[in-house]
Amino acid sequence: MGWLIRKRKRNAKRKNVQTGKGVNVFVMANRLGTVIESRYKIGEIKSSFFVQEEGKLKVANPNPSSSNPPSGGGIEKSFNQIFRLYDKGAGLKPYTVKKDLDGNKYLEVTVKHRWNNDPLKEGTGKETERAIFETKQRSTLNKEIWIGFKTRLPEDFKHTDGRVTFFEFKNRLVSIRTHPLVRISFDDAGKTLKITGNTAGTGFNRRSKEDNIKHRINIKYKKNGSNWFVRNEKTRGEKKIKNNFKLTPNKTFSVTQLGEWSTYKIGIYNTNDDDGFVKVFKDNKLIFDYKGITSDWKGKYTGTNVRIGVYRDSGKQIGIEYPDQSIHFDDFIVVSDQKTLDQLIRKNEKPND
Repeated sequence: MGWLIRKRKRNAKRKNVQTGKGVNVFVMANRLGTVIESRYKIGEIKSSFFVQEEGKLKVANPNPSSSNPPSGGGIEKSFNQIFRLYDKGAGLKPYTVKKDLDGNKYLEVTVKHRWNNDPLKEGTGKETERAIFETKQRSTLNKEIWIGFKTRLPEDFKHTDGRVTFFEFKNRLVSIRTHPLVRISFDDAGKTLKITGNTAGTGFNRRSKEDNIKHRINIKYKKNGSNWFVRNEKTRGEKKIKNNFKLTPNKTFSVTQLGEWSTYKIGIYNTNDDDGFVKVFKDNKLIFDYKGITSDWKGKYTGTNVRIGVYRDSGKQIGIEYPDQSIHFDDFIVVSDQKTLDQLIRKNEKPND
């Protein structure tokens, strides 16, 4: 197991963010500017990160003090160098390293009623619960980024009526509340799969109708039997449409059954020029294909976070308590081009995948 980092040739217009990947179990290295071997070869840095035993995730104390001293060795520190936990009180309770019967380790992320709820939303009817972690901010403007990960809903997973998000790509600005460029979610008791995003906006908490028409991009798939069918879509600067779709070449693709793994690939060119793009693949099926401006926020850009985990609407919105939900994650990869991502995904595949 190790970290893989690759540097590739850059042209004058499009830069590539140099990042790395986790070979067996859920790890991402993000050391910008690191060159291992030559420009066209893949090098390897040995790391002890995620050679963790089964049990609760180990993370070093990021803010040591006299009353809260430093803790953890190389494994724990590796996590802190790459990720930041969203913690509003649940701490490390949501995160558990588990092992399948074939020996493969993965990360189980669990959300429970009131876990990490946002206190600013308390009593508003918009309460949420989450168990997510994100890469620390890196500059991705005018750069191409490719992200891959495997995810699985356990056999006993219970969908809820509200939104359940498991991936986000979010640009950040100084003093402006931004919305994700890409968010992938289940909704409507698991009968809907949504890919939504905002290429820009005013930064207010509530998006205006004008903002939605001008900046929002999204597609909605509905489940029918064992397949997903596109229901509607919306691209930047246009209203929602229910036919003559532009954002997907595939009007249908298979539903992954509970207990089975799916592989997602997300490609993004993050720019305020017209040659930007967002591509989302599920099990090698292209299910979202947007071309155009991807970052047109007004304000000082500070960086981008990639988020994974479970982020859901709280049952408190409708006066009930939703059941616990766990989602499994593995093989989290962030690199600078699709070819490298595909190579590393293939390297991780098992013979029976």
